[in-house]
Amino acid sequence: MGIRASDWQPQSKNDVAYFAVPDPRRWDPRKDERLQQLMKSKAQLFVIGRPEDVAAGASAPRFAGFTGGPAPEDGLYGTGDVRPLAPLRQFEQLVRGWSAAGEFIAACTRAGRMPIIWMSVWLEGAIARNASFTPLNNLHEPWPVPMFHKDRYIPPLAPGRAAGEFLDFVEGMLAALEGQLDSIARAGRWLAEAKKAGKRIWTVAVGHSYPEILDRPASGYPLEWGRSVSDLRKAMPRDLGPGDVALHLGYSPVDAGDVAGVLNRGIRFIYTSPYGRPSSLKDHRNLLWFDLPWRPGDACVDVPGYSVRIIPSSSAAHTMAYFAIVSEMAERMRWN
Repeated sequence: MGIRASDWQPQSKNDVAYFAVPDPRRWDPRKDERLQQLMKSKAQLFVIGRPEDVAAGASAPRFAGFTGGPAPEDGLYGTGDVRPLAPLRQFEQLVRGWSAAGEFIAACTRAGRMPIIWMSVWLEGAIARNASFTPLNNLHEPWPVPMFHKDRYIPPLAPGRAAGEFLDFVEGMLAALEGQLDSIARAGRWLAEAKKAGKRIWTVAVGHSYPEILDRPASGYPLEWGRSVSDLRKAMPRDLGPGDVALHLGYSPVDAGDVAGVLNRGIRFIYTSPYGRPSSLKDHRNLLWFDLPWRPGDACVDVPGYSVRIIPSSSAAHTMAYFAIVSEMAERMRWN
């Protein structure tokens, strides 16, 4: 996350760039300026994916490692040039990417170092805590946050523990979805009915699962995606109306009044929040609630002796739910 937008330039062979790459069917690594800059640097390059994903732009020995993963054509359904509609590659990139990141943190603890982990700004006290790690004085502008703590001892995490706990959490999320198959089927039916009627399908995900990460094609995609916004008053376009469907995979607590504002416009609303459904959110014929019980603040793996959890889970939860719903829609649209 952030390598493309960042102006960070690796300076030595001890620097590491850890990143995923786009769908190789629609991407030429030889023309990707950021990748070419990284390849010309001295940094060690780790790719969340397969050697084949970058084969057109460089030989595999230039890269320090690959997490592996499925081919871009592996998945379910398709429409027009969008194939597969529910790919496996993007979900695997998220799961493999975060698993490897967790194991990197664990390896640091075994070497006697603890990386500074940011606390989610969705949690109270996070801004003050995070700011406390920025060196401040009246001699210079604030320095960026250092990479490691200087005064913390964390008991070493055994190899595989961080990734294993994360995968256990993802399996629990899958079980939670499997217990809501009727709701998934209903959501897919709503999307198919809207598509057949020429209505809009508006999608927003607020939790490390964005169109760019999901590698959504630039054209021909059967659903609209909006900007990642938790506030329903800003996330729902003003011109959505009766018969349209909105899918909002949220991150913030539920405001029943804002939900009512969406439903009062005649929109069929598919909704979820990690904070759970409050008693004030009443049943409605156009409301479909999903229970995706990932933890507020997102991270799901505890590090004994450290105050902040590691490895976000919203990306896996949202991606599983989203592709399950899209697959149900495709089945009803008779897309192969």
